[in-house]
Amino acid sequence: MIVLRLREFSMKKTPWVEPASLAVILLSSSFAASASETESHQHHQLIEEIVVTAAFKGKVAETSLPVTVISGEALIEKTANTLGETLKNEIGVAGASFGPGVSHPVIRGQTGNRVSVLSNGVGVTDASSQSPDHSEAVETLLAERIEVVRGPATLLYGSGAVGGVVNVVDARIPETLADTPSIAIEQSYNLNNNERKSVFRIDASQGAFGFHLDGYRRSSDNVEISGFAIDEEAIEARDELLHGDEHDDELEHEHGDEHGDEHGDEHGDEAAHDDEHEEHEEELANTLGYINNSDTRASGGSAGFSWVGDRGFIGLSVSQIDNNYGLPPGTHSHHHHDEAEVPGMEEAEVDFVRIDMEKRRYDIRGKLNFSDGWVDSINAAVGYSDYEHNEIEFFSDGTSETGTTYSNKGTESRFVLNRRQTGNWSGTYGLQTSATTFGARGEEAFIPSSDITQVGVFGVERFEGTRFTVETGFRFDSNEVDPGACGTRSDALSLSGSVIYDVNSDSNLLLGVSRSERTPSVEELFSNISAANCQRTALDADLVPHAATALIEIGDPSLDNETANNLELGYRLNAEMVTGEISLFRNSIQDYIFLAMTGDEVDGQFIAAYTARDAVFSGLEAKITLKLREQGPGIDWGLYGDLVRAKFDGGGDVPRIPPAKFGTELRFHGEHWTAKLQVTHFDDQDRVGTFELATDSYTLLEVSADYHWNLGTRGELMLFARGSNLFDDEVRNHASFIKHYAPDAGRSIRLGIRYTY
Repeated sequence: MIVLRLREFSMKKTPWVEPASLAVILLSSSFAASASETESHQHHQLIEEIVVTAAFKGKVAETSLPVTVISGEALIEKTANTLGETLKNEIGVAGASFGPGVSHPVIRGQTGNRVSVLSNGVGVTDASSQSPDHSEAVETLLAERIEVVRGPATLLYGSGAVGGVVNVVDARIPETLADTPSIAIEQSYNLNNNERKSVFRIDASQGAFGFHLDGYRRSSDNVEISGFAIDEEAIEARDELLHGDEHDDELEHEHGDEHGDEHGDEHGDEAAHDDEHEEHEEELANTLGYINNSDTRASGGSAGFSWVGDRGFIGLSVSQIDNNYGLPPGTHSHHHHDEAEVPGMEEAEVDFVRIDMEKRRYDIRGKLNFSDGWVDSINAAVGYSDYEHNEIEFFSDGTSETGTTYSNKGTESRFVLNRRQTGNWSGTYGLQTSATTFGARGEEAFIPSSDITQVGVFGVERFEGTRFTVETGFRFDSNEVDPGACGTRSDALSLSGSVIYDVNSDSNLLLGVSRSERTPSVEELFSNISAANCQRTALDADLVPHAATALIEIGDPSLDNETANNLELGYRLNAEMVTGEISLFRNSIQDYIFLAMTGDEVDGQFIAAYTARDAVFSGLEAKITLKLREQGPGIDWGLYGDLVRAKFDGGGDVPRIPPAKFGTELRFHGEHWTAKLQVTHFDDQDRVGTFELATDSYTLLEVSADYHWNLGTRGELMLFARGSNLFDDEVRNHASFIKHYAPDAGRSIRLGIRYTY
């Protein structure tokens, strides 16, 4: 049953800038350049980035990777509260949302455990890959840069990175000493959801020691949208697709005190099944103009120091993230608590669910350079994470309780040796380890607590000729998942090769091939599997539903490795007046693991089993930027777009594949200011999986602007503004599990002020 609730809209009374909530943020010395060094604001826009995720550091145009780097003012402009939302307009990337509090990056149609999310090159330990409603435990607000690597060379970062790699780079451990202390303050406000966001950062040095401190705080109200939150017609159509002619779900519309007619449910000839459905029927609250329970609260920060010498550095840091966000109504299966569970209390229904996440992380990182010998440098990074989140259920009688607790604790490390160049050859070799304990307890603990151990060795050799560069790489992984008496161990071998051919001084061609293996993850192996005998839970009554997917998921401990054979052809141009790139790829995956509907039901919930089937992902990515004018106010015009197709061998489409997108961008920039107009069209998606509905197209209009004032010899004040979805389109994200329950945000305007010194 879906009930419509209308909210009274009133003028927001929260001031745009709250002085008490301003915090201090420290930028690197390059970002706090003096006025004499800052000849024009345009210059900052054109500095070419250095890729630190690549095996061989270099400029983007010189790497063998399809890579996107976001930093500086572009990162300030694009930063959102989630990783997927921050990256969704980059070519080859989309976001898979689960309400405003969660958005996972989708790279070339792959997400979850096929996209490796790193923090400073080391894996992020959280529970984001186990469920679509779990957010990544990494904060983009504190990032200096975000790197997105697509294509064959991602195998260097783990057997799970067959889709791509996202590396969030910050400065919590200084690698160089700041000449002078630097500081910045940023405060922003979003008119859509009354979001207040504050950030600070400080960098300083004393003698050979560097120090870093940063922090942030943000809070928001419910997100405003265009139209209704719940698409009732789509839910009816989906239920008809699932149940055929067996039944139609009852929808009730409540407008103030007026209620629509109630329609009985039909479940075939079995009256008992009909009674069972009515017993579990939920009252879902539809809302007009906003998403209920979409308010958020988050805070965090880090502190670090390092010793920096002539031959390298070594340092350590501690960081903390706290995140509290709600799940939209209808997206989390509700249960009842009654007097049997709580003595003296009558039966009550779950009103809404919130996730309260906390993570503390300790990092040690260092580098040692050698002046002679065959070793050029050694890099080492070790991180220990203590992650936990509670899924708190709030009941209609005003009480609350923790339904499920997820935890993930353990150590991730990475050691890299760079071999000194001999002739035209150079090399990089490394060891990557991970030892974590994943736990789930409570009513939704469908995955058993497991010890997960991963060990990987890798290497890349590079030959640099006159007009071409060749890279070859390998990786071997041994992964073990141990839930108790029953466990699995899998080995994976991955190989890659690429050739860059310089057509001329401004352009090159790229050919890349790889064979990557991915070992099955803990949820694919052991969801609703007994750790004692490696068999499916014997009694249907003991099967545990996964509320986020509204399915009873069944794992398979006998699953084989996925094997992805990737072929990529690309062209890149980096001329004075025009830059651009285009990539064509084909990724053929043997034994692609996915959730397949079995057609069975238990207590009105469908059963889906993890199974393997061959699939092919293919697509195109392209962007080009023209410098229309350089004198006076500069003008740049760009075009961009991407598409991916994913089909199973023998017919059928892979579900939740993002639609094709294409857009244009017009940027104006002067000595102290920039202004940008961007229009992106997301096509409709009618290539859908089994029991999946098509999604309509939409167009996003975004504008942004900023202005800089030099204050004294070192200070700078920046005002910035960004408008998103200015057409106020209803945006249903096809990659989302809950597109019928929660659209993306409506028209949003963000205003901010930033001071650096």
